[in-house]
Amino acid sequence: MSLAPPKITCLFFTDPSLPAFLRTPAGQSLAGDLLVECAPHPGLGYVLNLETPANYPGVAGLLGGVDIGTLAHPTDALPAPILLAPGAPVSALALRAALARLLRPDDRLPTITLLVPVGDARLFGAALALADRFALAWDAAAFPHDDLLDFARWLVAEKLLTAGNFAGLFAYVTTPPTAAHAQRLAGLLAPLGTRLLTVSP
Repeated sequence: MSLAPPKITCLFFTDPSLPAFLRTPAGQSLAGDLLVECAPHPGLGYVLNLETPANYPGVAGLLGGVDIGTLAHPTDALPAPILLAPGAPVSALALRAALARLLRPDDRLPTITLLVPVGDARLFGAALALADRFALAWDAAAFPHDDLLDFARWLVAEKLLTAGNFAGLFAYVTTPPTAAHAQRLAGLLAPLGTRLLTVSP
């Protein structure tokens, strides 16, 4: 009996505090068996206190035949091992091509989650269409930057999301907001059918 390709979730995120969200029940439901940081340079490794050597290729290592188990880092700070971003900049061409290698059947990995910073989504472009579902984790305590608006415009233009593949917007904070800010956020999130989560950093 042949193996099926893994089911892939694409989780866009706005802040390096993402690991705190991934430890919540909502985050764990999106995490899968392997997390893949889709970025051209290190980001989450700093938060996780994981060293990324300059010769670590990230997901691009799959192009050279490196086993995915060798590239992944297990950590108690996450619900699944993570394949971190490369230690030195890698071309967008190589990163996009490497994503397709994740579709190869692997009995160790029935589900994979791509972790895509909103500021790097455009770099991956249509290569992200391989995902079966999409979600957005928003740290509502951080001030929104231009890249969040650019991301929203890009997302509309790419037409990746449908009613059937959108797994939701997840707004969270790692410290309780002031009452006034919490009220503003509740009013903003209610029409979207979601609520604010307070998570442990």
